[in-house]
Amino acid sequence: MKGSGYLLLHTLPMVITHNFHPERGAFRNVCGLPREDAERIVASIRHCGHSYRKENYLPRRLHTENWLIAERARKIGETPLARPIYFFLGDMADGWDRSRPASVVLPLALFDPRTITFTFPDSMASCPHIRPASPSEKTWHGHVFTLAEITQVVARYGFPDPTLSRDRRGPDAFIEVQVWDDRPLVEIR
Repeated sequence: MKGSGYLLLHTLPMVITHNFHPERGAFRNVCGLPREDAERIVASIRHCGHSYRKENYLPRRLHTENWLIAERARKIGETPLARPIYFFLGDMADGWDRSRPASVVLPLALFDPRTITFTFPDSMASCPHIRPASPSEKTWHGHVFTLAEITQVVARYGFPDPTLSRDRRGPDAFIEVQVWDDRPLVEIR
């Protein structure tokens, strides 16, 4: 599968990456803010040249999080956080997203498997209510996975090739990690 955007790597990376803007701080979720504050932050990101953050970004993000919250409750139950903190699986401290130029790379093992979920690709692209399925969809689209489940997906289909640029990897450029417990982050914060 080399060349198709996937490595013959069929094991999970042992690290996760949180990208953030230093002025806004690490380990935050815009959806947890009052609506007016969240809209202001999203607008400032959009006005800094991030046209992929469309005018309807926040309602779509909130809708996606409602899906994640429901799937989290179904898959792993209650967790310390009501809303997730977003990470990428693997070392994604590449500066690709100018709206989040700083990064923290942490061991995946820092988190209890009962407090993390995954989507492949990111949750907004995976959310079936945001982007309806098409015939070309991969079997992993539209699902929220536990650690055991994403391990099986990667074992079967491979991991996005980190040696390729995100643009060359295509729409499945990364696996998103939703962390539902910020207790391991207290000292780092």
